[in-house]
Amino acid sequence: MVSEVRRPRPKTTISFPSTIFGVAVHPSKPIVATGLSTGHVFMHRYAADENDSYNEKDSDVSSGGEVDDGTGGKVTDGEFTEVDRLWRTRRHKGSCRGVAFDEEGAYLYSVGTDSVIKQASPETGKVIAKNSHDVDSIPSALTATTTHVLVGTEKATLHGFDKRTMKPAYSFADLHEDYITSISHLAQYQNTYHLITTGSTTVTRIDIRKGKLSTSEDQEDEILCSCISYPPNFEYNPNEGRVSNVVVPEKRAPVTAVMGMATGVLTFWMKDNWEDQQARAILSDESVDCIAEYPDQRIIAGGADGLVRLVDVRRRKAVKEFEHGGEDGVAAVATDSWGRVISAGGEVVRIWSVEDEPEEVNGRSDSYDSDADSDADSDKSGNDDDASDYSDENQKNKKKRKKTKKRKRGNAKNRLAMNAKGPAKPNFSGLD
Repeated sequence: MVSEVRRPRPKTTISFPSTIFGVAVHPSKPIVATGLSTGHVFMHRYAADENDSYNEKDSDVSSGGEVDDGTGGKVTDGEFTEVDRLWRTRRHKGSCRGVAFDEEGAYLYSVGTDSVIKQASPETGKVIAKNSHDVDSIPSALTATTTHVLVGTEKATLHGFDKRTMKPAYSFADLHEDYITSISHLAQYQNTYHLITTGSTTVTRIDIRKGKLSTSEDQEDEILCSCISYPPNFEYNPNEGRVSNVVVPEKRAPVTAVMGMATGVLTFWMKDNWEDQQARAILSDESVDCIAEYPDQRIIAGGADGLVRLVDVRRRKAVKEFEHGGEDGVAAVATDSWGRVISAGGEVVRIWSVEDEPEEVNGRSDSYDSDADSDADSDKSGNDDDASDYSDENQKNKKKRKKTKKRKRGNAKNRLAMNAKGPAKPNFSGLD
């Protein structure tokens, strides 16, 4: 865990008139979409760096750095404050449950408690297509790929829609015991047809041509979010639809799926093993509610404690920490092409410059491997003071791993029972 109490200020803070349920960042442009509990969707353009400047006539930000037109878009509290509101609209009846760009950034998708999926232009906000008939229940997760829009629901059903027509392409029911909490596409990991969903206490792997391939063991801890973390110099050939050339400079740097848990733990899934986690790291005393991939096999994690953390996946440590704040914690995180981090929670979005801050760790990894023979063990070279300081603790953890999985899972259940402050499932009642 990060030792230094001092935390950096965000570069920009944007305030909104109601609670934020979702945020998405364009894959190649400095624009961010935000979905609210009122059903509104906002699109803002921000400065990619301090040298950028905009001369838009409808800018929400004056030279004084703060303006509020009564409908959101109040920008305060940053080192640079040039943010333009491109558009806003009441997109859904009830609350907006999620927003997502496709992989090219050509379209913005949104879903709401009205069970309607809408495809819109990122530049204008104009709706291009929609589907309002083919979702079996209220949406709980949303993502988009080059070919499909993927929607997970509260009935644990995954719906896939053809991006060109917004017509149903496939649907898989009863994937979990409870609602789907996240969807991760595995195109750069295995092939274009594979993905994983999380829900309740399990991970399900799906081939969209064949259906459900496998369901993990019960993790005895609710899985709230997921992402795929790639090692440095990872190469992918999309024309073949599968990994064609993987360059891994270190043996202990596999492609890794990372899951955020209700007990404040991160779990790590490697080597195409979807049966059970291979490693875990204690991140917080409260739930880890959202995670996103970051370059060089790192991830960004946000949680109920209101903190945003940069986590080194190979070392399984939080190396930087940012305070989003607020009683509602961090509901969503995203990253942009310039290495900035966007966090959303309560009624504010904050933009952070992560690489400007030095790494500050206290030497404790708070992690162990579920598989004692895992190639993804922490770096134990003589140059790693953090690892050597706790070599005795690591040896004790290895002995513990030789005990039965039942014993291990029992310990996880005890931690879940003790964590009264970390809600296992968001309460959406009263927001529709």
